[in-house]
Amino acid sequence: MSEKFIQPWTKKPFPPSIQKEAENALRYFQKGNSHDLVDAYAYPLEFGTGGIRGKLGNGIGRMNEYTVGRAALGFSRYLVKKSKKPILVIAYDSREKSKKFCEVTAGIAASLGIQVYYFPEVAPTPMLSYAVRYYKATGGVVITASHNPPAYNGFKAYLSDGGQLVPPDDAKIIKGIESIEDWNEISFLSPSDPLYKKRVKKIDKKCFESYLKDLSKSDLISQKVTKKDRKNLKIVYSPLHGTGGKYMKDTLKHFGYKNVFLVPEQSKPDGSFPTVKYPNPEEKEAMALCEKWAKETSSQVFIATDPDADRLGIGVLNDKGGYTLLNGNQIGSILAAYLSERVMEERNNSKKKQKPIKYHLVKTIVTTDLQESIAHKNKIKLWNVLTGFKYIAEVMKKLDSKKNEKFLFGGEESYGYLPVDFVRDKDSLSSALILLEVIAEKGDILHYLNQIYLKYGLYLESLLSLTLEGTSGKEKISKAIENLRSKNLIGSKIGNRSIISIMDYKTQTTKGKASPTIFKGFPKSNVIQVELEGNAKLTIRPSGTEPKVKIYSSYASQAQPKSIEEIPSLMQELSKELKNAETEFAKLAGLK
Repeated sequence: MSEKFIQPWTKKPFPPSIQKEAENALRYFQKGNSHDLVDAYAYPLEFGTGGIRGKLGNGIGRMNEYTVGRAALGFSRYLVKKSKKPILVIAYDSREKSKKFCEVTAGIAASLGIQVYYFPEVAPTPMLSYAVRYYKATGGVVITASHNPPAYNGFKAYLSDGGQLVPPDDAKIIKGIESIEDWNEISFLSPSDPLYKKRVKKIDKKCFESYLKDLSKSDLISQKVTKKDRKNLKIVYSPLHGTGGKYMKDTLKHFGYKNVFLVPEQSKPDGSFPTVKYPNPEEKEAMALCEKWAKETSSQVFIATDPDADRLGIGVLNDKGGYTLLNGNQIGSILAAYLSERVMEERNNSKKKQKPIKYHLVKTIVTTDLQESIAHKNKIKLWNVLTGFKYIAEVMKKLDSKKNEKFLFGGEESYGYLPVDFVRDKDSLSSALILLEVIAEKGDILHYLNQIYLKYGLYLESLLSLTLEGTSGKEKISKAIENLRSKNLIGSKIGNRSIISIMDYKTQTTKGKASPTIFKGFPKSNVIQVELEGNAKLTIRPSGTEPKVKIYSSYASQAQPKSIEEIPSLMQELSKELKNAETEFAKLAGLK
């Protein structure tokens, strides 16, 4: 980068305090000193898998009114070109400055003649996706940093189908945003301005009522579960200080789950997330209060959602009287199996002569291949897509125009799932509902998971995530992936398994057994995946939303269990194998 990004911040329209800070950043940069101010002013926020996301603060590399305003202006200009009567829907989460960033975005859109609808209080990301479709909007924005620490916020943009930005629109929008080099172009409109009042309207409760109606029509509700079963199920829920509280409780209550206890310490929106280090249901620590209250209330299950309520984690009562936390691959596989088996059962029981519906299951390339086995055995079409729920939504858009073809389920290992076709992003509300239906119907969900392993194959997954912040961190991540790209690893051993295929999603080339046809329809992405003997995969990619490099592993057991009793010991062996494989793969990349 160069000082061209710093210089504009030393002048108007920025206030004197920011100008002075930018001048200090410029001095550090010119002397070649590394400093937080240089990172903040010299390195712009980039669009990743979820729009722009970064730490709050001043400068082009931080989330503030100006960087949000620039993104909002670029996106709004795109919407004006896209429609003669453009409509924008906005939601925001509980984070610091989220409401302010919502107002900035609404004002800029309104100043360009766009009709704006916004949620007047914090709202889940899936509700934003639904509202875009409900209002037949041209686009949507949600102000959120998902499960990041308190210092972060973000700006996520959506297209008219309710899905996040995908090619070719993303490149056009990014180009439009980056072309705004004069910060004076951004015209801020106050909520008290008559034009703001005219064009910016609140979303009323009818939108959520419509969501619940669509949920009722979606065939998620099991005919095998009674009202009494639902009423008797004790559930503890935490929104982790985020947006899910009222929405989740109202959704579950609507479908007969009236015994829902909200974790009191975490029930209200609070952007400082005082009770957790990371407001992420993937983290065991974030689930601790849920588990405490589950024990105190003798509940069968506890659920937590991240701050924007698109991801969901659960813990379930086990036969020893404690609670077992399920990971994202396990939750997704339970939902995939349950829905696929219901389809198979309906097909077998159907006496209709018309052409049966062809169902589709979509997963990301780093999500367990157990779901591939589930889809195959139940005659469901499976799609593998790049990481990011926007690619799942893209497949859903393709299916919209096809007769007798229907989306069944989409999911990714990072605790995001979608069991309905009228939302186009991860949805913890509908996912929680169907998970509870599975628990109410099957009784012991852990036993059901073991049955899945026996029927479809025993798989285990892991994720090694390394945080490397700042410009030096970016360089290390880039170098690590290039290290692997330059090596011919075919035939090399990781543990006792040999590498048989290498798939480079950036160059879209393969080595070994893999065919280049796997890249068909894929945009290029900086991801390298290796396949090993015995249905095992290792994948490395930089995070699109955090300063991290991630190594994903998904291994099938080389010995298929014949009984439930054999599963624990085989899982133990797989767990050791995965840890060693992650370490060896990280070393191959030059990472410690």
